[in-house]
Amino acid sequence: MKYKIFVSGNQKELRSERFAVKEVVTGNAVLRNLFDVFLFEELPAKGKHPIKTYLKHIDNSEILIVILGKEYGIKGKDVLSATEREFKRFKKIVPKGEIIPFIKGESEEDKKRDKETQAFVNTIKDSLIYKRFTSLDGLKIQILNSLISYLDETGSIPTEPFDQLLCKDAKYDNIDEKEVRGFLENRAIKLKVKIPKISIKDFLVKTLGVVKKSNGILCPTNAALLFFGKNPFNCIPQNEIRIARFEGTTRLKSIDSQEIREPIYKMLEQVEIFFKRNTRLANKIVEFKRVDIPEYPYEAIREGLINAIAHRDYFRRGAPIMVSIFDDRVEISSPGGLLPGLNINKLEGHHVARNKKICEIFHDTKDMEKYGTGISKMKDLMKTNGLPEPDFLEEGDFFVVKFYGPKEKILDLVSDVPEDRKTDLKELGLNERQIESLRLMVNDRKSFSNKEYRKKFKVSNQTYVRDMRVLSKFGLVMPEGRGRALKYKAK
Repeated sequence: MKYKIFVSGNQKELRSERFAVKEVVTGNAVLRNLFDVFLFEELPAKGKHPIKTYLKHIDNSEILIVILGKEYGIKGKDVLSATEREFKRFKKIVPKGEIIPFIKGESEEDKKRDKETQAFVNTIKDSLIYKRFTSLDGLKIQILNSLISYLDETGSIPTEPFDQLLCKDAKYDNIDEKEVRGFLENRAIKLKVKIPKISIKDFLVKTLGVVKKSNGILCPTNAALLFFGKNPFNCIPQNEIRIARFEGTTRLKSIDSQEIREPIYKMLEQVEIFFKRNTRLANKIVEFKRVDIPEYPYEAIREGLINAIAHRDYFRRGAPIMVSIFDDRVEISSPGGLLPGLNINKLEGHHVARNKKICEIFHDTKDMEKYGTGISKMKDLMKTNGLPEPDFLEEGDFFVVKFYGPKEKILDLVSDVPEDRKTDLKELGLNERQIESLRLMVNDRKSFSNKEYRKKFKVSNQTYVRDMRVLSKFGLVMPEGRGRALKYKAK
């Protein structure tokens, strides 16, 4: 939840001061995640009464910042300026709200204000703690101090990393124990150990330490919900990956897109399905082997995605991880720049955890190394597949990884494809004729009818039927058409 701030003050005289409030909030990584600032000047044109509109925003605000200058402002039918009307409305409708008043100028200047403003200033002096300012920079400092003080008093400034905080809106029932069992099975396979003979609850409390007692009740931490929550998005709406395949090399037109809002390991599965659906897998017969050539080594993309999940700033609400697939590259963008002490040009071998518990869980299943090797791993995987090393960038307050693809030269990657993507056709028992026919179907995109096959290889109908049956058995070819129009092509 964000606290809503309503800025009140003479729009004409105090325009710069009003916008200073917005600048202070948006320019601070902590404040922009915790506050929304309303300025009447930023409302789009609407066919609604202006007074009713801004009064509605006052009613929905937790904080009213009042800035007073020399001029009272235009009076309405109630003989009040907009600023004093907003002040009275807030006190009436939001009696427990926070009013933070600022007066421009030293006390000696109060007598130079118009009479209505002097009376309003006296009302502020008699009822509230106020601050004076003489410069725009001075006002910004006062605003910053006041908002931090407000967060401190309301207990809104987190003292622990996001992933280790208890989620105030969740209970143990929000944990999906089936998701935990799946995690334990996966963990046992990767670590080559047996599934621990303890209850799911004890595993979460004692082994992982992601469920803790609060006032005698077991409550999940944010890390527990991110990995094992039934609906983590309901409690942590920033837990989202948006993935899209764009036409060409810009974001002008998307071909396919998906918003993924599930527990972390399910999100990884969904991204992989989407990614493989929207990138190419070429095939080529080289000597006696069929080679499957992916456009990108998905292991590198997955490493980039795991790093984004582990190191993103979860205090940034409304900012999902973005995966963008273009004709020539893939970009992964995660909210939150580099932590202090890290240099964008010297990331290899350095490891600073923003979300320590998330990293620990990834380490526990060998999905992440402990010593800052992720950058090197992504580079090595791309190079091994004959592709350029990825670029690592800071774009504003986002960390971005860019993977560059082969474009139209995908078949040139064949010599760099790992052995596990090669199928030895002779080991399958294929004869030279069957291998040659498959080479023509794969490399030259040729398809064979019964007549064409018998003519090309000078064989009988029986041999044609047998060859196609063998190639189909191994999933290498597929039929197309029916009857006399039936042909076989590479699958």
